[in-house]
Parts: sequence; structure tokens; C-alpha cells
Amino acid sequence: METDKMETQADDSEEILDEEAISARHDTQPHPDVTAIVVGDFGWWQLKISTLMSLLKLSNCWYQLNIIFMAPQQEFWCQKPPSMARYTETEWRSMCAPRIEEFPCLIFDPDILSIAPDMDRSMIPLVPCHKFVYDKSIFERTMTSDWNLVCEKHWLIHITQCTMMCGVLLGGVFFGMLADKYGRKNPLLICIILQALASFIASALPWYWLFLINWFVLALASGGITIISFVLCMEAVSGKWRMIVPVLYQLPFGLGNTVMAVLAYWLRDWRKLEFSLACLSSLYAFYWFCTPESPRWLLANGQIDKAMEVLYVAARENGRKWTKEQIRGLIPIRIAPEKRKIPAFVDFLRHKNMRLKTILLSLNWLFTGIAFYTFCQYLGGIGGNMFVTVAITGIISTPGPILCVFVITRTGRRNTVWTFQVLTAVCFVALLVIPREEYPNDWPRLLFAGIGFAAMAASVPTLYLYSGELYPTLGRNRGVGWVTIFARLGSMIAPFIVSLDSINQNLPLMLLAVTSFGQIVLLLPLPETKDTPLPDTIEEAERFTKETAASCRKKDVKPPVPWSK
Repeated sequence: METDKMETQADDSEEILDEEAISARHDTQPHPDVTAIVVGDFGWWQLKISTLMSLLKLSNCWYQLNIIFMAPQQEFWCQKPPSMARYTETEWRSMCAPRIEEFPCLIFDPDILSIAPDMDRSMIPLVPCHKFVYDKSIFERTMTSDWNLVCEKHWLIHITQCTMMCGVLLGGVFFGMLADKYGRKNPLLICIILQALASFIASALPWYWLFLINWFVLALASGGITIISFVLCMEAVSGKWRMIVPVLYQLPFGLGNTVMAVLAYWLRDWRKLEFSLACLSSLYAFYWFCTPESPRWLLANGQIDKAMEVLYVAARENGRKWTKEQIRGLIPIRIAPEKRKIPAFVDFLRHKNMRLKTILLSLNWLFTGIAFYTFCQYLGGIGGNMFVTVAITGIISTPGPILCVFVITRTGRRNTVWTFQVLTAVCFVALLVIPREEYPNDWPRLLFAGIGFAAMAASVPTLYLYSGELYPTLGRNRGVGWVTIFARLGSMIAPFIVSLDSINQNLPLMLLAVTSFGQIVLLLPLPETKDTPLPDTIEEAERFTKETAASCRKKDVKPPVPWSK
């Protein structure tokens, strides 16, 4: 009798049940993974989406880390006044700058020096320098030289990076909410176009504060691209590929570092660098023609006809023979979109189990953001050539996600994050112990810096995957978007941690080592998601604990068989 009832409902695809009937059916019947059944776990369709989404990590790397080359450490000195024309540039620099000052922000009064150059310096007052000269042996033009971001304006460099990370943070939340409400594709395309346009504008703006506003807009778009591309990639695949693809998705991020270092070495001008990155980012506009909407999102929101069209095309690309009628028959209930309430982030905090997961993941992302972005800015000071250092660390970090796949298939998500976080912490300790500049090009420290960066490059995608699997389909963008906010908060703190080297040269690395070891403790109460089905609703996610996860793996629970004729 129950079978007949289900068959009738499958045939009558236009029927929309009331809320009580929907709730009862979802409580008593298994949920078929229609996407996996129709298109398979992985094929050409998933490969196309995965490749397209992963390539977006290049632009994310460029804009989140290009401050390394836009405002690098640059030597500067006060411009020689006409009254000191009889002295060479070297003589002037030696005469004007007090030895107790780290930077020549204050100089001995040049009017007095021109009259009495041999006068006791303690008798000559210090005055502000009105115009600076910048060393152009490495960079022809930087943000620092364009807007004189030195001395009392040096803090604006940190504000620039904080603005980027704040925008990425808010962009992930804002566009993540749009993606949960209006679908993945359109918000993603808006972000791509907005990012490219803002980058073009940033390369030409002559005023710092207007640049900063535009920089924030660019950051908003980058944050939206980060969260939406990851979720689209994750929702396209099934089975074991649900573990592999979201990890490999992060692989181009390290290559982005290398590409950016090569461009910066070739151009040596921050405006030309920004323009070239804008040209490359604008190529992503063609995604409009080749990026489909997520069928999981369409199904979860009751848009059955659109989901059927996407699945039909995807099945054909994967060489699977399904008719539209057969696909429709796999969907037992058509749920009106207004009947499916997408949980807000606060809803996760109202449930005991989800609240614990959210708090622990948020803290883990906070420490991850602090470590990653502090270390990225720290890289410029390791080795003899910043271009080589950044390029090599990018290359070394590339195998990180690949290595991560091999580890994660054997140990699971949680233990993989734990393993790479320990390796990262050990590398931080090694950098503290190994003496500076005692070896050619500081190669031992450069080696451990590369290994540490590779370990972080492996732990971040695993943490993304792990976070996404702990949140339900209805609200996954919001859940992942909100917990990764804390990584952005950490990245905003990073510039100030880097500046602590003025107190103690090793203090930033000490803090990074402590936080990396501390992250391990935060993982212990969380369940392992390996070989468990994705939750669709907040109720399913709430019921998923360490005990239920272990039970699923012990019993070798498979996804439920779909309803069909």
C-alpha cells in the first residue's frame, strides 16, 4: 500500500503538499540523492565544474596576497634640499639622519646644517622631512612611493590589508546569503564581473582614500567568489569524490602565488601589476556560458523543472542515458519553495550540537586565518630575494592538496586537519631554532618555510571540506560563510602580529606556533564525516554526532535507494 502511494506521488509531479504532509514524509522516508543517481559520482560534467571553480582560486590568491608586492618594504630617505647641493647624495643621507631613528622621518634642520655642517648634532633640532626619495632598484613604483605611506602614514598599509580581509569576510556572508536564496550561478557571475571592474579601477585611481573604498568593493566580490565557488564544486560531486574534489579545488591557490611573483618581477610597478591581474580576472566572464546552476540547490528549493533540465544535460555530458520523465520520476515530492525555510546562522546556535560545532569551527578558522596571512606577509623577509621566495613557496605548496588527498582517504577529515596543523607548528618551531643568515640564501629556513606553507595549503582545503560536510544543504553557504568569517578576522589581525617583530624578532613565529598547536585541541569533540551522507536539513545535521558517525561507518550505511516506479 505504501509503495502504491509513493508511486502515485512520483507520477503526480505537479502536486504540492502542505507543510504538515511534507514534514511527515521527510521524517519517515529516506531522501534519495537524485543528483548522484542521475549524473553519477564523477564524470566530465563534474570535471568541468571542478576545474572552472578551482581556477577561481588564482584570482583569490592575487588579490588577497598582492599587498606583498604592492607595498613591500622599501628603503627611503629625505630629499636633498637645494641648500645642500654641494654634497653628494651619500654625504647628505649620512649628515641628515639621526642614528637613533630607524627611519628618516625626522632629520636635522637642513638650514642649520648648510651653515654649520660640523656643528654638534645634539645642538641641532630635528624637523619633519617634507619630501621623501625612494629606492627604485627593485620596484619602480609602489603604493608606498605613490602615496608616501611611511612614517606617520605607515599604518595605512596595514589598513589596506585589513580592508581587503574585512571585505572578503563580509562578501562571503552577503553573497553566501544571496547564493542560498537565489542560487549559486548568478551571484557568482556578479562577483566575477565586480572583481574585474574594481581591479581595473584600482590600477588607475590617484587618491588613496578613494582607492581604499574601491579596494573594499573588490574584496566583497572576492569573498563571494571564495564561498560560492567552493559550495558549487562540493555540490557537484558525490561518493568518494565529495572528499577528493573540494580538496584539489584549493590547488591553484599556491600557483597563484607563483604567477603573481613572476608578474611582479617582470613589471616592477604596482599599478601595472594590478592592471595585468585585472586583465586575467576579466577572462572569467566566459563562465556565464559554461557554469550551470547547482541541481542540489534547485532540488532543495523545490525548483523541479529547472533541476530536471540541468540534470538532463549533465547526464548526457557524462554519457548516462536518462529521459526527462525518468528523472522526474526519481523526485517523490515537489516542495514549494516557500515551504522550505533556509536556516539563518542564528538557527545553528539554537541547537546544542550545531552550536558546539559552530563555536569550535569558528575558533579553528580564526587561528588558521591568523597563521596563514601572518606567515604570507612574513615570507618576504626570508631568503635573499622576495620574488624567488614567494614563487618557490607557491610551487612547494602546490603538492599540499594532492598529498592531502592521500592522507584524507586513510585517516579521514578531522585527523588530516590535525596532522597538517602539527606539521605547520613544527615548521614554525624550526624557523625559530635555525639561525638567520648563516647559510647561503638562508636555504634551511626557506625550506622549512616552504614545507610549512605546503602544510597550511593542505590543512585549509580539508578544513573547508570538513566544515561543509558538517552543515546541511539548506544553509551550507551560510554555515561555511559564517565560520570562515573568523579566518578573515584572523587575517585582519595578521598585519599587527607581523608588526610585533619590532618588540621581539621571533615573537610573531612564537604566537603562530602556539596557536597551531592549540588548534588540535579544538578538533577533538567534533565527529568524523568520512563515509557518511551529507545532511540536507538542520535537523539531520543536529543528529550527526561522533556516536552516529561511528555507527554509520561500522554498519557501512549506504545512501538510501530512491523511490521509483
